Amino acid sequence: MMRRAACPIACVSPGEDPDSLGDWHYFFGYYDKCPWDASGTRMLAHRAGFVDRFPAPADVCEVGVLDPSRRAFVPLASTRAWNWQQGAQLQWVKWLGDAGDERVVFNTRRDDDHLETTVVRADGRGAITLSHPTYTVSPDGRTMLTLAYERLSHCRPEYGYAGLIDPHQTNGAPRHSGVWRVDLATDRSEQLVSIGELAGHRPNPMGEGRVHHVNHLMFNPSGTRFCFMHRFERADGITHSRLFTLGTDGSGLRLLFEGLVSHYDWVDDRTILAWAGRRKILGGGGASGGGGKRSVKGAVVGGVMNAARRTLKPVYYAMGKPRWMMSRIVGDSYMMIPDAEGAEASVFARGDLATDGHCTVARSGAGAGRFVLTDGYPDMRSRQPLFVYDMREGVGYEIGRFSTPRELDGPTRVDLHPRFDRSGTRVCIDSAMDGRRRMYVVDVSSIVGGVGA
Repeated sequence: MMRRAACPIACVSPGEDPDSLGDWHYFFGYYDKCPWDASGTRMLAHRAGFVDRFPAPADVCEVGVLDPSRRAFVPLASTRAWNWQQGAQLQWVKWLGDAGDERVVFNTRRDDDHLETTVVRADGRGAITLSHPTYTVSPDGRTMLTLAYERLSHCRPEYGYAGLIDPHQTNGAPRHSGVWRVDLATDRSEQLVSIGELAGHRPNPMGEGRVHHVNHLMFNPSGTRFCFMHRFERADGITHSRLFTLGTDGSGLRLLFEGLVSHYDWVDDRTILAWAGRRKILGGGGASGGGGKRSVKGAVVGGVMNAARRTLKPVYYAMGKPRWMMSRIVGDSYMMIPDAEGAEASVFARGDLATDGHCTVARSGAGAGRFVLTDGYPDMRSRQPLFVYDMREGVGYEIGRFSTPRELDGPTRVDLHPRFDRSGTRVCIDSAMDGRRRMYVVDVSSIVGGVGA
């Protein structure tokens, strides 16, 4: 059941009048990290001097601390390792398990082709450099996960950094590219899994000879395992996704789901909420999806399916990429996926949350493990919806729909990327509703505040 709920919203990045903002644009980044510090009084932000193109290797973005009560931004450093989707992987870290030593972590570029991690205190002092770039840090602040950004830049440029060259770009499934663990106390790294291993784990015939990559690394709440995406583009131009989990010690590789997997979050240590679908109409990618001999009837059916796939994609783009189309026609939906190979996934909130979005489960506060925050892509009127869903009661709330400029699309798009604060009562979004990238805070306490009732 979906209801409408009006919640207060306020811009927290500097500048009241757009004409007084100069050339600055503010944003936080991806939905998988929290911009607020442990006290809930400071937020992290990026500041850039342009908005209408993808950053070039020499383009600088400032990272800093935002005081939302005064709408004041204090820059900490600048970086040339950033993009519009995930910024510089800017995040707060409980450094080496010390709750009283919260530091700021982000990616930097030493030269055109070498990425590093910079760690600095919130007052700008005590900066140190780690020899590998960051993707995410464990809840205890001791372990970092990273991937080959050169590979990501080659396969999914909007999530990578301009100018990086993948040394393995002619190798579809290299064994020297994949996911690494970094010990933050020693800066020592260890490869946990390679792209070659992933491609060979219950191999999909449609992946043979294709270029594979990984993305979207995410620790579970206890930091004992992490999930990630293994992807390749099929010969018919459709992206194929495989959701894996792995122990942080490199053991226990599990393939949980394949077909389409988009955005996801851990509900708890045993379950992942994801927008996903088997996509049988497009070829689900099982063992019967290709390879071996086929009958004449099978060849005819396969030819019809290939034609349908090639026709559906341009129609989808011509209509403005309506995400409901993938739900109603292809059958995609939010799904609860157990962290167990071979376990059955179940559909979640079908009919209520009917479009792909950036989903986050409340991790702390009174509504921890109960409320889901998500958004949607622009509708036919270029408005982006924002939702809060109560998993216990089975009730969803549409908070609002926020306009976005049509000209900001593709690699320059401004997704809401909603994130809860640590109390679970406030939500931060990035938006260009007034034509500029700005950060907003939405007060959802009227929805989540009654959880104890």
